[in-house]
Amino acid sequence: MRTNEKDGSAASHITRILILSYFLALATGLISGAEFSRLATPFLPEPTASFAMSAVVIFLSALVLIGVYRRPAALILALALFWASYMTMFATGDLTGFWRDLALLGGLLMSAGVGAGLSIPRRSPEELPEKEVVQRIVSTPQFEVEAPRRNSITRFREDLNLAREA
Repeated sequence: MRTNEKDGSAASHITRILILSYFLALATGLISGAEFSRLATPFLPEPTASFAMSAVVIFLSALVLIGVYRRPAALILALALFWASYMTMFATGDLTGFWRDLALLGGLLMSAGVGAGLSIPRRSPEELPEKEVVQRIVSTPQFEVEAPRRNSITRFREDLNLAREA
């Protein structure tokens, strides 16, 4: 059950799904854009490089989507997108595609920062080492604070007359 209705988690989930749908469409070849296979062609022959990079992109997208190792997977996916888009820009001269991919990269990094997923386990205060446990000390002040005096209308008039004379 959610405790705060305005925490934005629904918006972050929808944003994550939209961004990852772009990566899945790139990996499956439904749309043209950054060619991830360019990253593996120096090491693998063309059909194998294309299948391998598609599998890597789909795997990383799934990790980001379900929240398992979300930040590392999103960072690796962002690096792969940047370099694939950069190499595609130089190969084809498509500068607009490069800027589109940079905008998607920013959205991916923003969505990766929301929520901990399973990559960062939460610890209770009992599990923290003793040097990390901070105790709150609550004390009462030893002096009494004097309430501010209310200014009367005559004091304001005196100040106004002084300002007029100057």
